[in-house]
Amino acid sequence: MSPLNAVIIIPFPPARPHLFTIFHLFTRSILRAVRFCLTLRQSPQLFQPAIIHIEYGTPLALNPLTVHISAAPDPAKVLIIDDEIGPRESLRMLLKPSYQVHTAENVETGLQLLQEKRPDTIVMDIRMPGMNGIDGLRKIREIDPHLSVIMFTGFGALETAQEALRLGANDYINKPFDAVQMREVIGRNVERTRLQRQSEATAHELQELNERLRNELAQKERLASLGQASAEFVHDLSNPLTIVWGYVQILAKKLEHSGDGNNGERSASSQRELHIIEQNVRLCRELLTMWQSYGRVGATKPKPVSMSSIVQDVGRGVSGMASQNGVQLDCEITEEELTVLGDPTQLTRALQNVIVNAIQAATEKRGKVVVNCREKDLYADIQVRDTGYGIADTEIGKIFEPYFTTKQGKNGTGLGLYITKKVIDDHHGSIEVASTLGVGTTFTLRLPLHDK
Repeated sequence: MSPLNAVIIIPFPPARPHLFTIFHLFTRSILRAVRFCLTLRQSPQLFQPAIIHIEYGTPLALNPLTVHISAAPDPAKVLIIDDEIGPRESLRMLLKPSYQVHTAENVETGLQLLQEKRPDTIVMDIRMPGMNGIDGLRKIREIDPHLSVIMFTGFGALETAQEALRLGANDYINKPFDAVQMREVIGRNVERTRLQRQSEATAHELQELNERLRNELAQKERLASLGQASAEFVHDLSNPLTIVWGYVQILAKKLEHSGDGNNGERSASSQRELHIIEQNVRLCRELLTMWQSYGRVGATKPKPVSMSSIVQDVGRGVSGMASQNGVQLDCEITEEELTVLGDPTQLTRALQNVIVNAIQAATEKRGKVVVNCREKDLYADIQVRDTGYGIADTEIGKIFEPYFTTKQGKNGTGLGLYITKKVIDDHHGSIEVASTLGVGTTFTLRLPLHDK
């Protein structure tokens, strides 16, 4: 495997997507160790570490994790600090083909370059005028405790070199230096610095990941408690609300059959007041339905669902409403079985919202609603087309927002299409709308087919 261009494919099972961050960090840690096996391109002295790039997709299926490993474009950095121009330039020329080399003639300039360039290794003379190498080493350790420092001496002062090692130097070399030895020592120390920095980066990433996971776990525990309480609340509230709704309908019928006479004005006023009550009770019921939609989608295990059957059942269910309103309802369903993976209750609810809206839109013109169900590009493609008055361009972008409705004064709550879009999105599908004023509106629902 060439370090210049290597690709590793790691299958990523999506069964637990929340563990992907851990898997990602784990993979990077492994590859950091691997990449140092790929650094020796020409010789042990040419330290060219690899770069790791990881690509991954949305874990909806068994997506592979693709890891690209390629040679780094920039070599490691070496800083040489020496007041003697001869050794300094000789070492610079030796290292130039393999490294980015920076030089300084005194410790003060070297410390400035250290902060600007962030080298991987420093080669520093021990004896220099002004601040010497030992004092410079102390300053370097204050700035970067883990940076590799190689001490350089032309006097063979063993005691001074030992003191430098005691103070934190990583190696020392005598002048005049041996070229092969110098390359080996610098390569070893560059690798040491980079490994240390990568360990620190990994530790920092792990600390951040642990903190994030702790926060996510706490949030999930809070949501689980809230979800349980919410489910009980919705169930308890649904029963009395259903009773209220029933009595509202009874009162509405009584008012319809009440005599006109002297009670006509009072009856009209009562009907208006009852209509307000009816609208608000309907809104409460829609809110409860929406809350149940949030809880159900994803909470139940998806199963194969026949969209052909759902379209047929919904069509039968609303046919009476269409006839009552003078609307012609046609359902054109392909004979081919269209199976998707999802929640049949929620999908039925979503489609019902769209078809009922279409019937209501076509009522004033006593028009027509056509529902077409077919396969298209590996999707179940469901079109609901009405011949109503259409939707204005300024309102098209708002129809999926909660509480937005075009049925002012016509029993609209503005939650039906909002719930529908959420259900379709949760099933990895899409919903589109096209409308022309005076001509009608077409809704297109697309859901990915399930591979049997």
